[in-house]
Amino acid sequence: METQEKPDEETVVKEVQKKPGTVSWGTATLVGVFTGMLYGGSKEAAASVSKDAEVMLKLGSTPDKREQYRLMRDAMEKRFIRITRGSIVGGVRLGMFTAAFCGFQNLLVEQRGVHDVYNVAGAGSATAAIFGLICWVELVT
Repeated sequence: METQEKPDEETVVKEVQKKPGTVSWGTATLVGVFTGMLYGGSKEAAASVSKDAEVMLKLGSTPDKREQYRLMRDAMEKRFIRITRGSIVGGVRLGMFTAAFCGFQNLLVEQRGVHDVYNVAGAGSATAAIFGLICWVELVT
């Protein structure tokens, strides 16, 4: 009892054609997040060198070994937390900036129907204005 299936309706698959030169939003955002994490972590690691020197001075003035171990452990924990926080914050900031820029650029390409330098300039201006406003609001509050 074999039955042949006859399609009642034909399914139409509509593929959206991307304009040449447009960037992949997801890939650019992911690259921005990882780059921001590297930059933020390295910036915090470089900034914590002076704080490590302060711990070394405290170690020299403390004769008790237990106190020295406690100071070193506390310093390493704080450094780890500082570098991790810098990586996360840097990744989020650059990732959001990249996502907003690529989103605006793709929106302008779709609305205008052409990919040119004005889309890049418009997306950069809009993204910079938004992030400048966010930084200004943080300063005011």
